[in-house]
Amino acid sequence: MKRLGLLDPASAQAVGFEWLTAALAPVSAYGERHASGLRPFSASEASLARSRAERIAAVAAGVDEARSDAARALVRELPDVAGAIARASMGEILDDVNFLELLRFCDVLVRMDGLLSGVYADPLAGQEVLDLARALAPGRSAGGGFYLTGALSGELERARERLDKAQRELDESSAQAAQQVARALGRDDVGDADEFIVMRAQLRGALPAGVRVVREAPTYLLCALEYDEATLVALERRDAAAQEAAAAEEGVRARLSSLVREHAAGLEGAARELGALDVTLAAARFTRRFACVPATISEEPVLSFARARFLPLAVELEQAGRAFTPLDLELDGVAVLTGPNMGGKSVCLQTCGFIALCAAFGLPVPAERATVGLFDEIAWLGIGSDRELGGLLSSFAKEVLRLREIFERAAPRLLVLIDEFGRTTTPLEGKALSVALIERLRERDARGMLATHIGGVASQAGARHFAVRGLRGIPERPPTSDLREALETLAGSMDYTIAEVGADTGGRADAIALTALLGMDRSFVDAAYQALSR
Repeated sequence: MKRLGLLDPASAQAVGFEWLTAALAPVSAYGERHASGLRPFSASEASLARSRAERIAAVAAGVDEARSDAARALVRELPDVAGAIARASMGEILDDVNFLELLRFCDVLVRMDGLLSGVYADPLAGQEVLDLARALAPGRSAGGGFYLTGALSGELERARERLDKAQRELDESSAQAAQQVARALGRDDVGDADEFIVMRAQLRGALPAGVRVVREAPTYLLCALEYDEATLVALERRDAAAQEAAAAEEGVRARLSSLVREHAAGLEGAARELGALDVTLAAARFTRRFACVPATISEEPVLSFARARFLPLAVELEQAGRAFTPLDLELDGVAVLTGPNMGGKSVCLQTCGFIALCAAFGLPVPAERATVGLFDEIAWLGIGSDRELGGLLSSFAKEVLRLREIFERAAPRLLVLIDEFGRTTTPLEGKALSVALIERLRERDARGMLATHIGGVASQAGARHFAVRGLRGIPERPPTSDLREALETLAGSMDYTIAEVGADTGGRADAIALTALLGMDRSFVDAAYQALSR
């Protein structure tokens, strides 16, 4: 898939583009070609994005796991015939390996039509494919190979019959000559090899006529038969017959290659359809595995979802034996998100980006339901977005440069996900910068969410305020210092869901509680609580 202007590299990494690409990977060269040309749909292509997602969902519902796996297995081992079709189109004569690949290609298309009957309105194996399969079928060998049999051409069959007859005559003539030499040497035979040994001690006089010495040794002579006149004539007839048979074979190859050239457009179209099917089956598998649904594609740049998941993290948690907490959100402007450390603010932003990303490529989204507008750019600003700028600038300077780049690109429909902007400057200035950023996004009619620990941003900017619910009380510190146990305690005590709040809330001490949970000594934690109370 091509990111084009939808995501810059930092944003792609933050919202899981590479993970999504890998999860949707097709299994064949045909699918890889098709996938490489996929691009995000523009805002004017909402109906196309919706149609693709609905099509994928229909395949996911209509093709069970067993049929899907069987279809993918057929395509996975299929050789790529694009090169053979291209060479035939340029007038080249294909070889037997190419014909075997094309025969297998036709076979797979026919089998796929049977396997996925009812899924596609038009069959993959069109008339051009069926014609080629019929023409190549006589060359099918019992072992699954391809051979230019006489059934492909009467002329070839007759040429091979003449070759067989000429070879038998040559064999008979050379056998007679060998018998004469053997009798002259007082032997039963001289063996089946082209060369034979005569021991000097057994030789009586000169070698018989028709024998030449290849190499001499002190105790033996390495000899070979020389053809007599009759055998030479038989050899000439055999060679001529072999040339005729070779010419007949090449004629069959030329005829079959011409048929491939005539049907090239249809074959190339079938290959493209096979690639699209490979990609669709991969997307349907993704849809089934992660319980995805087609989003409602809105003409307006909005983003709302119920029980949505950021799949890269959800899979990681699943592998660790933990569950991802699905999120609900309605975002139609610019909002502020607050909450404790490790409470999931960044994950909420990533979920927003991932849902928008899936919808942009016409994919069902991992949610119970969703309404999404198609954005021209999904931009991530904040933690993790400044790595590509090098180490000479401060974190804050890198953030400012990233922000300037986002605004300079001037995407008409912009979704900005802002994670702790201005976190390395003073709280007062960080708040002022955050408010100014929200105002600029409104001027641009952008959509976005700003996650921050700074209080008062939402009220001063007049923005909707969402918050992670946070810890359900203060969890008890685990008896051991094992980090995994501490994280499990945290996960069990944290409410990761998002709720809209009416005003900026304060007074919670989740960060101090986390400090205790992660192993800081009691006196340090108590000092923090005392300082907070003052």
